[in-house]
Amino acid sequence: MGYKAHNRAFNQEQEHELSKYLIRCADIYFGLTKKDVMKLAYELTVKYDLSRPRTSDDNEMASEECFRMFMRRNPQLSVRAAQATSLSRTTSFNRINVDAFYDNLATITDRYKFEPQNIYNADKTGITTVQKPDRIIARRGARQVGSVTSVERSTLVTVAFAVNAIV
Repeated sequence: MGYKAHNRAFNQEQEHELSKYLIRCADIYFGLTKKDVMKLAYELTVKYDLSRPRTSDDNEMASEECFRMFMRRNPQLSVRAAQATSLSRTTSFNRINVDAFYDNLATITDRYKFEPQNIYNADKTGITTVQKPDRIIARRGARQVGSVTSVERSTLVTVAFAVNAIV
């Protein structure tokens, strides 16, 4: 009937583009927090010269209600707790590096003739040096959501060595 919500700044196409952008950011480990999304929405209304409430101009961010309604209109988005992931891990974990690791592992196990009882798992997860990332906007239903951090998270590292070689 031509009814337009009085508090809706973006049209459907603009909201769809914004939601696609938020999903893409989360997929490449640079998800935006709720506050970041509210600031981005305000900046987009300024750039597109769209009508917005005066309180948005005062705070330089969209309101909580605008964010809540945006999330309701875009059910493919959800606010998720991100898992801290270091930048080196996101850029170095690829097929070439993983293949090189397993090639080196095979070479060492063949050279020193390791037996199963001489292979140990060293777990250093008791020590953490990574700050906890904020909750981010990501695709609903994604099993893992990552966020890049500056320091490596302590992880499970497989170390193989022979007791006989040490002595």
